[in-house]
Amino acid sequence: MAFTTWAALRTAMKDALADHYATGNFVGSYAIGNRQIKYKTEDEFFRALEMTYKMEALESAGDRASMVSYGRMRRYR
Repeated sequence: MAFTTWAALRTAMKDALADHYATGNFVGSYAIGNRQIKYKTEDEFFRALEMTYKMEALESAGDRASMVSYGRMRRYR
């Protein structure tokens, strides 16, 4: 399955979690852009879910619109 946002991918993965528990089969794969996430066990599933947060953070790290600066202007004498 292909997705356009990391949030949509996480939602689909969370929805599939119930099916995985019901069937006992944790094999699956998802794609977003040119990246593909595959998992075969429960641990790999949760690592893949965690990775979606990291990938989203990496892609938005340089976006100045979402950056916040908590510094203050200093006067040099």
